[in-house]
Amino acid sequence: MFGSKVKKEMTLADVTELLRELRIPISLVFTPTNLEKEKSKFFNSDTYNPQFEYRVIKNKNEKILKELSFVKKISDVDPRISDFYIDLIADKEKASDLMHAVGNNDLVTDISSEKYRLPSGILFKNAARVLRGYTKNYDLVEYPKNQRRLGHEEIVRVFNTVFDELGLKEWSVNESINIAKQGVKVGVKKKEVLVYKDIERTPFKLRKTIVHEVGTHVLRAHNGERTGFEALSKPNLASYLDIEEGLAIFNEMKMGLLTERWLKNRSAMTWAIYLGRYLSFRELYNVMLGALPKKTAFNVVYRVKRGLADTSYPGIYAKDAVYFRGFRRVKRKLEKEPRLYNQLYAGKIDFKQCVWVEEGLIKKPSILPPTKEEWERIFKKVGI
Repeated sequence: MFGSKVKKEMTLADVTELLRELRIPISLVFTPTNLEKEKSKFFNSDTYNPQFEYRVIKNKNEKILKELSFVKKISDVDPRISDFYIDLIADKEKASDLMHAVGNNDLVTDISSEKYRLPSGILFKNAARVLRGYTKNYDLVEYPKNQRRLGHEEIVRVFNTVFDELGLKEWSVNESINIAKQGVKVGVKKKEVLVYKDIERTPFKLRKTIVHEVGTHVLRAHNGERTGFEALSKPNLASYLDIEEGLAIFNEMKMGLLTERWLKNRSAMTWAIYLGRYLSFRELYNVMLGALPKKTAFNVVYRVKRGLADTSYPGIYAKDAVYFRGFRRVKRKLEKEPRLYNQLYAGKIDFKQCVWVEEGLIKKPSILPPTKEEWERIFKKVGI
């Protein structure tokens, strides 16, 4: 059908170029354009289920993925790297299918469950234990009361100083209107941390944000770029996401920044995904009220139901299972093998790929995360 144009082998450079052209902004597409309106309707009723609407993003994904689908080998790299990229192509196709399924409850449920994996029964049980207050296995701290609030200008100054201290000269902090209210997000492509235009943070919460976003996501992206394999600097296989987010929460715990409320929220997402396959938005919300305040319960259920249209019908978006599952997985593994901690910073990799670092297949990280003492010095310097 495609004659001589079909390529079963490609060079790394050719595959990388095609992957760059893919547009899969799932978070943006899965954010309802009428969220605030539907949220108001929800809280003004005891029975209403949100009816979400979404924007359509034009792209050339289908054409690009069709060309990539024929590739069976990357010709100029180690076979393990070749296999990684072949798996990545399949994963990108699934992600594109998920994005285009927006508004279809059944498709979003099926594709996201396959891509991100549903919580196991054991994980559900442990999430339930956290929601009931059994948290002795986690090093949690109390959130400090009566702290001042830093505004946008001061937060930008803090981020820029942290970048300088860590040697991240190419990184910057910029405003964005395409993220959640008061949100912060790492933009790998342009080497930037995006913040909400009117962002505010207490010193404690800003510390947590920096350790999570810069001390984990940015550093792994920075080091991954220097491996020579661009995919290791960006979101790649779905399996890496457990480690990415789990490591970020583990770092919060190491720095004395993980509170019971934040751990409960992540556990609640797992709980909600496990149950939400069978419940409407309102039904799941009512269930979550048994463990969470109403605004928190809404936010958790919204994250699990985003991507759906008529939420009076069951369905879930399974992505947020990665946080609690990943945290428990990283914590358990690093307590047994602490040497793997530094290796995880070679790029956006899974534990299975740490052997690539040991064997020299990819470079060791050029910038390691600060120790607790080094973080404290940096935080003192920036006034938080």
